[in-house]
Amino acid sequence: MKKKMIALLFVLALCLCAAVPAFAADGFADEYYRVNDLADLLTDSEEAALLQKLDEISQRQKMDVIVVTVNNLDGYDSAAEYADVVYEYCKYGYGDQKDGLLLLISMEERDWAISTCGYGITAFTDSGIEYIIDQIKPDLSDGNYVAAFDTYANLCDE
Repeated sequence: MKKKMIALLFVLALCLCAAVPAFAADGFADEYYRVNDLADLLTDSEEAALLQKLDEISQRQKMDVIVVTVNNLDGYDSAAEYADVVYEYCKYGYGDQKDGLLLLISMEERDWAISTCGYGITAFTDSGIEYIIDQIKPDLSDGNYVAAFDTYANLCDE
């Protein structure tokens, strides 16, 4: 239980650090970072380019597309559970239904998960998620994170 509380506090800190208040067009009341590279897998310029791409896709598709990298699962039982917690506590999602999806990569466990919410559940079926992972897994395995995240973004856009 103590591990879960520490992990929950970590997630809350992640959300607070990632939040950037702004007033944007297209229905966004709060703009926030859709890239949280806590495992430091990307250079600053790579992260900025990915963030720009995910912001554009998210606004155009009216569905958040998010990438989160972490060093470990902080005591959570699975990457899927951790991804769901990050999505919820960071208040990701577009519109009332919180439409979107989040890719979480955990380095220590060499694990991944995609969390979906709202229309993201409908648009990204289990077989669709499996397809995305099959497409990005070779680049993830090779440590080519920029290519993996770029492919993820492109597939989400399609």
